[in-house]
Amino acid sequence: MSAAPINLSDRIELRRFVGRELLLWLWLETELFEATLSTKEHGQFGLWLEGRLILNEGKESTVIKGSAPGMHREAKEALLRGKMPERAGIHLSFGDHECTLTLRGETLALAGLVPPRKEREEEPALAPPPVPRKKKKNDDAESNYLEHEAFYDRMHFARDVEALITALYRDFLAVRLSPMWGTHVVPALEAWVAGEDVDVDRYRAARDKAVARKPRN
Repeated sequence: MSAAPINLSDRIELRRFVGRELLLWLWLETELFEATLSTKEHGQFGLWLEGRLILNEGKESTVIKGSAPGMHREAKEALLRGKMPERAGIHLSFGDHECTLTLRGETLALAGLVPPRKEREEEPALAPPPVPRKKKKNDDAESNYLEHEAFYDRMHFARDVEALITALYRDFLAVRLSPMWGTHVVPALEAWVAGEDVDVDRYRAARDKAVARKPRN
């Protein structure tokens, strides 16, 4: 008799570890590469953990807050106890943009994305007070236009951030599915968690080789 097919919910449950491993891999690389990562699509950019880091195993969770939660001793101790990152606050710096967001390991969903504010034009130091004027009909139209423009700017920015995270995820899968995961990543993780030195140049060379071999659409 053939085995019963696995339903969608079971498939999702079986693959929840993938997102957690992605967070762990990003955490490792941000420290090995001093918060400077890269993808073929985006070139170099800044990425580091910031704000809140949550690790858990079953019902037991460890929550670490701060400007660099991954650097706390408690974070590495949680990994040694078998906990895995569930969600992480991330700071991104790419192009002329700075933003923060939360990446959830189980769903790979982005949350709490705070886009950069547009720089305001400098006003004259001794600008005269505005002269009161009667509201015109086209004022509402202009206000609506500015609101729509701001909305679309936020949507485009969110799309750009999502594209960057997707590119990182593709690189992660290329590494995770290659022999390099067992020969280089796992030993690097073990040394990193234990506070031992990691041969960053050797790791980077193997990583870049694995990513270069990833299939292209």
